[in-house]
Amino acid sequence: MELDNLKILLEAGPMLYPLACLAFVGLVVFTERTLYLHKGQINVKEFLSGIKNLLKKGRLVEALAICEEMGGSAAHLVKSVLLNYEASFDQIIVQLRKRLSLELPDLERRIGLLSVVARLSPLVGFLGTLVAGIEIISHLSLFDGSSSLLISALANAMISSAIGLIICILATAGHHFLEVRVSHILHDYEWLSAELMEVVLEERGNRTEKNEDSVSDSGGNDHV
Repeated sequence: MELDNLKILLEAGPMLYPLACLAFVGLVVFTERTLYLHKGQINVKEFLSGIKNLLKKGRLVEALAICEEMGGSAAHLVKSVLLNYEASFDQIIVQLRKRLSLELPDLERRIGLLSVVARLSPLVGFLGTLVAGIEIISHLSLFDGSSSLLISALANAMISSAIGLIICILATAGHHFLEVRVSHILHDYEWLSAELMEVVLEERGNRTEKNEDSVSDSGGNDHV
């Protein structure tokens, strides 16, 4: 009976519960971040095209309303530009950078936990193997010279290390995947900001030309 209890202990491993907690934390973080990034992802080209059309028609308020209704980081960036539509180029750039600095922490939030899980899990697993090995050495008399039982116990002692490495591999892959997603999103935001600045400057230039033409026509009519 005592030998059976020892085998159960070795099969489960003393570090099984910490490893299960690490795996659970990694799974929850990866799932939550993946859903968050997917929810906030939009077709920036289509979104910008709609905003551009509204600005060409002089419907700035409606463009702001669309940004407010849509929400998300991309809409917040566009909104920060539209709210400073009449400001100088440098001031718009400052507002864009400020808005991006506020959105970046939300994109990267909790992703670092996956790196922590990846680093801790193999150490915890190896610790479980060491503890199980110490248990085997301290109970060598229970094996009664049976090499098959001893080999089986040693194999069970390696289970926690294997589980720790599996968690480490999955957490590392998940961390890399999320970092790539965030990098792609930031690239989209940079492109969106640059294109939006061009649109604003173009529309403001067109409006200035129209005003000058209007003033010119008005002056010509007065001369006649």
